[in-house]
Amino acid sequence: MSSRSGSPDAHHSNRSIIADAEAAEPPPPKLACGKGTTGVFYGIAGHLEHRGAYRMSDYDLQISQLRDLGITMYAQDVSSEGSAHMVADFARAAAKQCIGVLALVTPFEQEKRANEQETYERAYALGKTAGRVLKGVVTYYQVGNEYDNWTIKGADRSGEHPSDYDNAMFMKARGSILGLIKGIRESNPDAKILLTSFSWLHYGFTDMLFAGTQPDGSSGHPIPQWDITAWHWYSNMGSITAAGQNKVNVLERLRDSYGKPIWITEYGVRPNHQDPGGYLVGKDALKGFVSLAKTYNVQNVTLYELYDDQRYGGDGNYGVIGDDGKTRKPRFDTVRDFIKANPMP
Repeated sequence: MSSRSGSPDAHHSNRSIIADAEAAEPPPPKLACGKGTTGVFYGIAGHLEHRGAYRMSDYDLQISQLRDLGITMYAQDVSSEGSAHMVADFARAAAKQCIGVLALVTPFEQEKRANEQETYERAYALGKTAGRVLKGVVTYYQVGNEYDNWTIKGADRSGEHPSDYDNAMFMKARGSILGLIKGIRESNPDAKILLTSFSWLHYGFTDMLFAGTQPDGSSGHPIPQWDITAWHWYSNMGSITAAGQNKVNVLERLRDSYGKPIWITEYGVRPNHQDPGGYLVGKDALKGFVSLAKTYNVQNVTLYELYDDQRYGGDGNYGVIGDDGKTRKPRFDTVRDFIKANPMP
C-alpha cells in the first residue's frame, strides 16, 4: 500500500529530518569555567596596551568589574610582541575567574605601507608572534580592525559595492588580512579567526574577499579563510535589521552571504546621545541582539568600552566607567541589570 502524505510514517520521517537538522547545528561556543563551562555572548572592549585608566587599574580590579557586569569576554588590542605578552598575562589571570579574551590583532599603519606584499609580510610577522605568545590562553583572534574605513573612497559611499573602495588600498588591506591569518594559524592551529571587523553597509569589501575579486573588477585573487564574521554597530546607524534608505537587514545579509557565525565585536552609543543607558539595552542594541541571536547565529556582542579614554587620547568617552577606572556611570548598572535578567542565548 502506498504511503499517504498524512500517514504516521510520513510525519515520523519529517520529524527525523528536522531533528537531524537541529542536531547538525553546532552548539554555541563555550569557555572553560572551573569544572564546567560558560558562554561567550556578552563581551566588552578594553585597551590594556593604552595609557590612562587601563594602566591605572590593575588586572584584579578590571576582572572584578567585568564579573560585576556579567561579562565573560574582554576584547584587547595586540599590535606588538609587548602587548601580546601583556594580554597573555591578563588572560591567564582572567581565566581563573571564567573570563576569556578576544585578541584584536592589528598592525600599525597598514594603509601607509608600500604595497600588498609589504603589508602581508609585516602582518605575517605580527600574526606569528601573537599566535605563539597567546597560544593556550586565547582562542579567538580578530585579524585587523575597520580596514573598510581607510579603503573606502569617501563618506558619500555606502560601502555596499566593490567600486566604493580604492583598489590599491584594498590590496594592502587584503595583504594584511592574509598575512595575519597565516601567521596566527602557523603558530596556533587551533585559533578561531574573526575577519577584520567592518560596519554599516560595508559588506562590499567582505564580498570581494569572499569571492577573490577586487575593486578594479579582476578576479582569481587569494581568498582569506575565516571562521567568524565580525561587525560593528553604533547608535547613529539605526537598526541593524533595517539599515539605510533601503532598510537592509545586515545580519541576514552577513549570514546568507558567508554562512558563518557573526560576532558584533563593537556596539556602542555615541558620546552625545541623550539616553545612553536606554540605547544600550534597547531594541537597536542588547534587547535586539538577544532576540535575534539564534535566528542569525550571533554568538557574541562586545560593548565599546569599559573605561572612558578621551582624556588620554582615546576614541572618546564611550565607557561604562569613568576615566579614573573606578567611577561607575549610570549605564554600568543599566547594562549589568539587563545581562542579569537575560541569560546568554
